[in-house]
Amino acid sequence: MTETPLEQGKTMNAAGVIPRASLVVRAFNGPREVDGGHPVLAVVADLGAEHRARTEAQRIVSDPCRDDHAIAAALRALHDHDVTRSRLAEQIDVWATGQFGESGARLLHTERLGQLVDRLAALWAWSRLLAEDDDPAARDPAKLVLHRLGELCIGYDDLVTDLLSGRRRLPVYQALTGHDVAA
Repeated sequence: MTETPLEQGKTMNAAGVIPRASLVVRAFNGPREVDGGHPVLAVVADLGAEHRARTEAQRIVSDPCRDDHAIAAALRALHDHDVTRSRLAEQIDVWATGQFGESGARLLHTERLGQLVDRLAALWAWSRLLAEDDDPAARDPAKLVLHRLGELCIGYDDLVTDLLSGRRRLPVYQALTGHDVAA
């Protein structure tokens, strides 16, 4: 059985491994955007692609001029993207558990690392979609999404700092059993 990039990186020290937000956001554009073979960034690139495809499917679903067949196909695609996103976020969570384990830190972060990266990817994908829109009405929403992305990047970097210093811990990750559940 072939190891995933995250399984290959299990033995790395977290202090030298966990990428900062700027690297994560660059990786959403694809694996070639980031130097080196960081195990999380390969999964992050796949997550960015899933979110980009998901926003395109969401655009079809939201279009009142689309026919029912196109909307039905887009809804099926949304479900498939959500399942894949959930699996990719889970891979990040498994990696983070292997790196940080059960910490003695008193402060508990409210979400898993995979969930946070998934939210970063969602905002990134929406910002890209709005940036490509020539409609002047899309400018204000694009600015708002970029602002939210910037704030979430700051929160992500703060979490990384707290994890590495032992000040904060992540929730204990446990895989769900029996069902494919999209996040």
